[in-house]
Amino acid sequence: MTVRGATDRGSATVFAASIALVLVTAATVAVLVVAVILASHRARAAADLAALAAATAEIGGLDVCTAARASARTNGADLTSCVLTGTTASFVVAVSATVPTGLRTPLPMQVSAEAHAGNAAG
Repeated sequence: MTVRGATDRGSATVFAASIALVLVTAATVAVLVVAVILASHRARAAADLAALAAATAEIGGLDVCTAARASARTNGADLTSCVLTGTTASFVVAVSATVPTGLRTPLPMQVSAEAHAGNAAG
């Protein structure tokens, strides 16, 4: 029978604590990455819907940017730009929306997306 020496005592505890630290760090990084990805998807969806709302408003003779801003706000985003190019017969609306990620630095605090909509011929 081999007797353990005094130098081996507690080595499993150190190993288990190291593994736990690695797992907690990996889980935290995964949660932060997923938060940024979800915010990116929300920003793209909000920009798409804002552009469609603006295009619908242009066809209906309403204010394009007001409709885009209302749609973005409804979808939890802030409208950062709204540009109408062309006439009612042939136009393109370009919008940009920003969504907060809910995170602090060093990760992005906001995610932006652009979208275009309209009935431009050609």
